[in-house]
Amino acid sequence: MKKMLKGISVLSLLLLFSATADAAGMIKDYHAYRIKDQNIRTVLPVVDNILSKEAEVKKLTGNAYYATYGEEHYYMKFYPALHDTDVYIVTDGEYDKNNNDVTDFFKSQSFEYETLEDKEAYKEYKFDFVDYARSGALDGLFTLPDGLKPLKKGMNKLNDKLSKGNEKTSAIPYSEDNDPIDLTCIDSEEFYNADADVTVTINEYRLKNKENKYVHAFEYIVKNNSNTDIKVEKVYSERLAGLKDVTTSTFVDLDKLDVADNLGVPLAVVTCGTSLAFTVANNVRLGMVIKEATRFAHSLPEDYDLKANSSMRILCLKFKDDPKPIRFTVNKLGQTYSFEY
Repeated sequence: MKKMLKGISVLSLLLLFSATADAAGMIKDYHAYRIKDQNIRTVLPVVDNILSKEAEVKKLTGNAYYATYGEEHYYMKFYPALHDTDVYIVTDGEYDKNNNDVTDFFKSQSFEYETLEDKEAYKEYKFDFVDYARSGALDGLFTLPDGLKPLKKGMNKLNDKLSKGNEKTSAIPYSEDNDPIDLTCIDSEEFYNADADVTVTINEYRLKNKENKYVHAFEYIVKNNSNTDIKVEKVYSERLAGLKDVTTSTFVDLDKLDVADNLGVPLAVVTCGTSLAFTVANNVRLGMVIKEATRFAHSLPEDYDLKANSSMRILCLKFKDDPKPIRFTVNKLGQTYSFEY
């Protein structure tokens, strides 16, 4: 009898919460495609040209779009996948994965495409959507509230307290790192500064552990193309992620909320104080996170002598929500040049 009453009370709570979100559509589908052999910098101008003519479509930051058609809402975001482009879609409307406006667009541009099979990418894109939707920017799509927000705030305070005087969380001095990077490269760009005769290649990687929800790893390869030595006097960025940022952000695992998000009802709110509390420690391997992130958490170099026709490598972590460029100040034959990428 007690079990039955308990079940009824939980069900009532779910129905009550769902009723309060009646104005927002319950998500019916998450889906993703991969456009083959088309870099995102080729695809986006075409998409912008088409969607800019649609009154129902609003362009968001970070290569994302949001459309409202009557009572149906559609969220779409484009991601770099090295030589390919990924498209992630969320909707509360009826959605035929094989025949819709998006697939029609692919066909009209003669784009070869397929359903996304990269599970790690799919998880990351879904987390990005949920995190963004919780900010209130997507009015109309119902997303589960962040039931673990108080826990994350507490972890930030605890982390700040523990990190004081702890050398392990301080900046690690720059050192050469020439070992291979065993991570998925999702984007690559090359820039050239004619004044200094320097080429900068930037490779972006997806990390293997939970921190890839918040940060990506970056590799900067700086090549001195000239026959003259140069001095890299300073390398600077307004905002990079450090070990403390990574370990704090990834301590709380939000994967268990995915089921409730799919259902469109706050199941995790009910279980947050019980089952989730016991799974956090098991699901997040902070030791693995630290081991992987440490390689990319060194301080940036200063007064580095870059020999003629040679290269230097810089590894760093950037926050996905606001990646900042790196600024270089180099001296060549007494002349100072500055550039950023």
